[in-house]
Amino acid sequence: MKLRLLISSLFIFVSFSLAAPELMEAVAAIVDGKPIMRSELLESFYRYQAMPESAGKSEADLKKEVLDKLIDEKVLLSRIDRDSIKISETEVDQRVTTHLSNLAASQHIDLATLEKAIRVQLGLSMAQYRDQLAEQIREHLYMTRIRQLHVGSMNPTNKEVVEFFNAYKDSLPRQYNCILVSHIQLDIEPNQHTIDSVRAIADSLIDSLDHGMNWELLAKRHSQDSTADKGGDLGYIRKGLLDPDYERAVARLNNGQHSENPVRTDLGWHIIKVIGRREDGVRTAHILLRTVPTSADSALVLSQADSLSKSANTKEIFGSAAKKLSKDKSSNHLGGRLGWFQRNELDSAYIAPVSRLQAGENSEPVLIENAYHVFRLDDERQVRELTLEDDYEKIRSFAANKKETEKLNELVKKWREEVLIEIRMTE
Repeated sequence: MKLRLLISSLFIFVSFSLAAPELMEAVAAIVDGKPIMRSELLESFYRYQAMPESAGKSEADLKKEVLDKLIDEKVLLSRIDRDSIKISETEVDQRVTTHLSNLAASQHIDLATLEKAIRVQLGLSMAQYRDQLAEQIREHLYMTRIRQLHVGSMNPTNKEVVEFFNAYKDSLPRQYNCILVSHIQLDIEPNQHTIDSVRAIADSLIDSLDHGMNWELLAKRHSQDSTADKGGDLGYIRKGLLDPDYERAVARLNNGQHSENPVRTDLGWHIIKVIGRREDGVRTAHILLRTVPTSADSALVLSQADSLSKSANTKEIFGSAAKKLSKDKSSNHLGGRLGWFQRNELDSAYIAPVSRLQAGENSEPVLIENAYHVFRLDDERQVRELTLEDDYEKIRSFAANKKETEKLNELVKKWREEVLIEIRMTE
């Protein structure tokens, strides 16, 4: 059975005209006042014509199918104004920059060399290439926001994932230039003296509140959070999205009450006040006193990471150390195994340290945000098939994507009836 997957990951490409006759530009269709140009239709048609799934179909049927898909895309994009969806140019520009940096890192070149390659191979300046990437990324972001708003996330059961794999395993994408990566994450945490001294300050602030001191005044003076100027007001937050210890403390408080004792999270000590509740969430304010690691704390973790980098020199030793020491809860129980990736799929922070490794080697300690990581390249292959054993989460995401796409397609059918569609290209 064949499956055309609408994969959520963005694969950027720049389209160029194929060997095809030049035709006079015209409008193929108008959807909600926006045109689909004949050149756009033909470019998509020639690209689709080269795909295996087009085999056996007549040219007229293929053009009709392609036009129908372009109309569906325009119908989807018509939701932008209806749903008041906004995408900032800053977000688009950041994603373009990240994509280019990742592309350069995956090819082991710097940005200047990448710019030369784009000019030679594509005939585009970097500014022109960025503009084309920005246009594709912007449209992708709009599609993603529409999908999130109207479809949300679906979580297939284990049975559904297995059934999906058995039905579509022959058409799932292969992985190319792929690597199997593990890591150990060692968080830089404050020492006990820092934790205790900040706790003492929090206790004194609670004592002040108990004696009638104004909450907003204390929050503005002492809270080390961006909400300090608003009296620490976090607004309404849905159940399950806050730190578990924070939520447990909130559950014990009535509206208007503040916590009798400070609550510790990864950020530091919180003094919590409940402002209001509703069925789906709670509105709280907090005074946050951060517990910041010292340079000595950081040096201690770096020393431990450096020792692991040198001593955990077999897969078995590395896996055992990850289970015992790594703070990454998603991978430590798996011996630090992050799974198989195509090199260009790696998180941007991981690309540089991993790209320098040979199979069986560990990286030097790498500082990422507030933790040191030691990476291990377990294996590498030029091409591989996905398996349930090694790629369950990736396959689960494909199965979820299929369910979400089916729901979205039903919505598009409904939305097509709500917009004006005029088809002008009939041949």
